[in-house]
Amino acid sequence: MPLLFQRGIGSEHRAFTPTALRKLLINALAATGLTNANGEALTFSPHDFRRIFVTDAIMNGLPPHIAQVICGHKSIDTTIGYKAVYPAETIEAHRAFIARRRSAPQRGVPDPD
Repeated sequence: MPLLFQRGIGSEHRAFTPTALRKLLINALAATGLTNANGEALTFSPHDFRRIFVTDAIMNGLPPHIAQVICGHKSIDTTIGYKAVYPAETIEAHRAFIARRRSAPQRGVPDPD
């Protein structure tokens, strides 16, 4: 499988070690000077990128069961737990659900046509 974080060594592509990734992230964030709402330096872990990937992929149409396979999760519940849910997304999904329900014929109610 392709690697998200890789480096070329000769003609090979090798994964960065978790320790190397942590160091790269710490150094990159320190260089930006970015802070959170409390004024503390931002921190990320390599695992945060899995969550970001799953959220972005599913929000852009990748079926959750495919994200599950890519991430190597045994349970779809784990994959869905990775996906962030934003307030605007919740509202839009609820409005679309209500619109579909209103346009669908009611069970037990004859269609007027």
